[in-house]
Amino acid sequence: MKANRMLCLLCCAAFCAAAASCGDKKDDKQIDIPILETKEVTYNTVKAEVGDISEKYYETGSYSYPYSESVKFKVSGLIESIEVEAPADVKEGDLLCTLYSDDVVEQLDKEKIRLDQAEQTVATLRSNSGSANEIKMAELDLQIEQMKYDKLEASLEDYKVYAPCDGTFTDAYQRREPLNINSPVKAGDLFGYTSDLSQQYLCVSVYDNPLNNVNFGTSVSLEQGATEASGTVTDIISVENGDFSSYVYVIKPSEDNELFDFGDVNVVFDVYTRPDTVIVPQKAVRELGGRKFVNLLVDGVKIEQDVETGIEDGKNIEILSGLVGGEELIIN
Repeated sequence: MKANRMLCLLCCAAFCAAAASCGDKKDDKQIDIPILETKEVTYNTVKAEVGDISEKYYETGSYSYPYSESVKFKVSGLIESIEVEAPADVKEGDLLCTLYSDDVVEQLDKEKIRLDQAEQTVATLRSNSGSANEIKMAELDLQIEQMKYDKLEASLEDYKVYAPCDGTFTDAYQRREPLNINSPVKAGDLFGYTSDLSQQYLCVSVYDNPLNNVNFGTSVSLEQGATEASGTVTDIISVENGDFSSYVYVIKPSEDNELFDFGDVNVVFDVYTRPDTVIVPQKAVRELGGRKFVNLLVDGVKIEQDVETGIEDGKNIEILSGLVGGEELIIN
């Protein structure tokens, strides 16, 4: 009996040892998978504010001669001579170009013969005591012929092109081919421009698109080094050149300005001020497919919100609808 009990104890011990051995092997083969904790996303945010905003444009101006007069042909014909080689400084009335006028000269010669005949008729009637009615009719014919002759003679000037003002003459830059002797032209064709150098003006040039809401009388702030002044827009000159469009804003500084007529002048166009409106940084507004929106941060969640925008000041932009102020906007 004791022998059987001892045998059972030995078997149990062997079984437990085997089980422990199997457990050790299983633990050796197990792969530990690390648990990664998700980092919280950090956003750069700003608050939508309610305040005043002014639409402004920051441009660079300089003193120049913005005005010029077009030089056009009055009649059609062929060029006989070109008297200037552009660019050239000219005086008002200088001859720039001449067209052939042989046909007019021929008509003028014929009309001179008729005019001489009419004068001779009047002289003959007077010397031969013609009737009052005959003399009156002859004098009327003479007046008519004289008017025809004077008109033809004056028309010769239409075949000459003169400088309309003092300045610098330049070619018409949009012309495909340069004009030369015997080049055909039509009445109204542009020969070139003569810039008016009689007075300088402070000018700002922009290209392709005009400045929104900048009109005659728009106020500007001027700065040249340490010198400051104010002014107004007095003229807007548009120039079409086929490849591009340019707009020249002519500015009249205040009477007490101390600006130099050389060197650049910083010009700020103060277009419009809107008080008590929702303002956000321009970089907070996104545009995609014509849709404008901002990203709001609400309880840690990013939400897109459509907005309608208004004026800008180069840094901030007005929100006309979509926000009421105080919202937290994501800008990164």
